[in-house]
Amino acid sequence: MNYEDLHPITTWAQVVQLREDDLLTPAERLLLGAAQSGTTAQIGRAVPNLKAPTVLIRAALLRYLILGGCKDFPTQPSGVTVNGAWIGGTLDLSYTTARGPVDFFNCAFPNQPQMQQLQTDGLTLVKCNLKDGIDAARIQIKGNLTLNGSRIDGKVSLSGSVINGHLSCTHARLRNEGASAFKAQGMKVASSVLFGETTANGLVSFLGAQIGGQLVATRAAFHNPENHALNCQSTQVRGDVFLREATTDGEVSFMGAEINGVLDCGHATLRNPTGSALNAQRLMVREGFIWRRLNNVTGAVDLTSAHVGDLWDDPESWAQCGRLYLSGFIYDVLHGSIKVVDRLAWLKKGAVSQREFYPQPYEQLAKLLRDTGHRSDARTIMVAKEQEQRKASRARWRREAQWRGALLDASRSPAEARAQAIASLATRRPNDPNVARLAMLHPVDETTLNVAPLTLDYAQQQFRGEQRWHNIRVFWRNLGSLIADRVFGVVVGYGHRPERSFYMLLTLVLVGWFLADKSWEAGDFAPTAGPVLMSDSWQALATDPQIANPAQVWSDKYMRPPDGMPVLTAGRDYETFHAVAYAVDLVVPLVSLGQEAAWAPSTTRGPWGQWLWWVRWWLIVLGWIVTAIGAAAVTGVIRRD
Repeated sequence: MNYEDLHPITTWAQVVQLREDDLLTPAERLLLGAAQSGTTAQIGRAVPNLKAPTVLIRAALLRYLILGGCKDFPTQPSGVTVNGAWIGGTLDLSYTTARGPVDFFNCAFPNQPQMQQLQTDGLTLVKCNLKDGIDAARIQIKGNLTLNGSRIDGKVSLSGSVINGHLSCTHARLRNEGASAFKAQGMKVASSVLFGETTANGLVSFLGAQIGGQLVATRAAFHNPENHALNCQSTQVRGDVFLREATTDGEVSFMGAEINGVLDCGHATLRNPTGSALNAQRLMVREGFIWRRLNNVTGAVDLTSAHVGDLWDDPESWAQCGRLYLSGFIYDVLHGSIKVVDRLAWLKKGAVSQREFYPQPYEQLAKLLRDTGHRSDARTIMVAKEQEQRKASRARWRREAQWRGALLDASRSPAEARAQAIASLATRRPNDPNVARLAMLHPVDETTLNVAPLTLDYAQQQFRGEQRWHNIRVFWRNLGSLIADRVFGVVVGYGHRPERSFYMLLTLVLVGWFLADKSWEAGDFAPTAGPVLMSDSWQALATDPQIANPAQVWSDKYMRPPDGMPVLTAGRDYETFHAVAYAVDLVVPLVSLGQEAAWAPSTTRGPWGQWLWWVRWWLIVLGWIVTAIGAAAVTGVIRRD
């Protein structure tokens, strides 16, 4: 008789009959005695490798005892505890209520235990071998569920389960490659989930689970390449989540999860070359996110719209990320490095997604730096943001120009190559109206259009002209944007460093001062007043070959003739020249010191006058530009931090 195939045992009379027929194994006799006394059925001290009478316990008898026996043979409230047994057949406890906790140590389960909606005080499977997993969906446990040290091949199903204690699966080995190794979707655990030093080959899923304590996976290993390795999407954890020193092959997802404590990824190894190593979109961590001293990160790290309390990080860990997405990432306190060069590299890597630039990561860091007193660093971040944003805009325009160029090339290509070119463009942008228009204007058989050849040729030329004109506009737009960016960046730091305009004006004044002083010393200045220029006194000085600097002589109080006493000059009451004041008059349009109105460089007396005559126009124009931009930045027309 096959013990595994016997009918369910529900009465003590059935057990007595088996005993009288000598059909109970030695292990079962031990089990009956232990169940009656409420002690452990010590069948063996290690997991049996072979089914033998000394270790074999039939599942039907075990079920009878776990459910409390019957009125003729009630089991103790302490439940059933078995050590070192081979469980023959399928242990089916589905939709039942166990009397007391159910504990197995060092037991072998060749068939998958069925425990759907089982109600029990506790369930322990420590150092057991389960060859086909365990189905415990919607199980209800008043105490703890313990799987420590077990080796489980196949799926562990705990979906919808309710555990009022903790779930402990430390030092375990879970294997169901290419499928779910541990499925606990929608599970509710009142205390903590412990996965320390467990190795799982296959998906481990806590999708939508509610964990009242901590989720600890320190030094755990999750392997499920090219798929989810650890899925904690929409998981709620009231305590901390520890992935410290964990190793993952496949995606680790905390998308939409809520963690009241800390998410610690320190010293972890996260690998998923073809996808996301860490997907934390819309993650909420109220206390802190630790991203420090990671051993290796291969793949993308997506923190889009995530919100963490404290951010503990280092630049070396971020640098390992193959791709980084920081759009919408918010952190309240920053404990990592605040070196601008490190942060700029971090932001530059994480602010671009699908070739689109997102300014929010720069804005977030700048706001935090301003709030913590690092205003200079905040301005540096904002200046870098403006540079990258404008650069991204020009890159987008260039890509559109390249696309229009491809349309133009396809339209001008030979008929035998045109169809393939149009098909390639349609693959790149299936919904682009210009591709549809190009295909309509260049059908394989033009006679099907029922359009005059001249009309069709005109329409094709018009299409090509539109693409050329678009690229011309893009060229000038890019050039204008580049020039404007350089000017705004240099002059006022895009509005975030308005003090630069003062330094620019000072530089222009120094240039004007140098040229004005040299021109004056060389005698290359003349009065601007018409009556003065036509007066006999000025003409006498200007035409006298012995006077090297008539303007200086004219404005001096005394003139000393070569052979006589000093005499008062005719221009002693005229505006006295001052090189600095003249330079300020040229450069700063908002003030007038009277120098430019009284004196002008002469282009006929020497090279210094010629240089100043030409350079002053540039000084005037640049002075207007710098002053206008500086005033706009100071008054807030150009946005500041």
